[in-house]
Amino acid sequence: MEKKTLFILLAILAALLLILYLLVHFSKGKRKGRAAEKKVASFLKKLGKNDNIRIMNNAYLPLYKKACEIDHLVFGRFGVLVVETKGISGSISGSGKHLTHKIGAKTHKLYNPQLQNKTHTDNVTHHLKKGGFDRVPVTGAVVFAAKDINYPSGLGVDLKGLEKLYSQLSDAGCNQDVLYNYFEDIRIKSPIKKFFIRIGKKGD
Repeated sequence: MEKKTLFILLAILAALLLILYLLVHFSKGKRKGRAAEKKVASFLKKLGKNDNIRIMNNAYLPLYKKACEIDHLVFGRFGVLVVETKGISGSISGSGKHLTHKIGAKTHKLYNPQLQNKTHTDNVTHHLKKGGFDRVPVTGAVVFAAKDINYPSGLGVDLKGLEKLYSQLSDAGCNQDVLYNYFEDIRIKSPIKKFFIRIGKKGD
């Protein structure tokens, strides 16, 4: 009887987690975010086609006892390009840790994506040092994929700005395959861990 009760409770818990995942996964914010990430991923692939770059999308890397999700890690002779993609529309204003994001009649706080991506670049740098890749350059970029978005100068770039930034990356003699394989080995692959990271993130 106890085993049967436990089984029922576990089944209910699994069903609730599945419902929660579906609600998060198909929310409007998540759909826009995934569409923007797909758009930028495709753009990056075309951008570095002649340079034989390697790209890792939606990379979950260990961060102390937790983890962080990085939208795009681009590996090339220039080192590592860490890209945070935003698919939001409307207008962004302010400065500091929290910005003001207005879309239509709604206004809410937005965590500064530059600070968000700094956490990601710092994390990548940390892992590079642990792996003995101390001299590998790490560059961060925040990309706004939507056309109907206004934001302060210096907060990020559009696709044209990303193309310009990419063209300015210097050849540092790095081996993109070695770097890609190193991060492939350390990134989090467990679906369960990735699930809890995703449901804890707000739509972007």
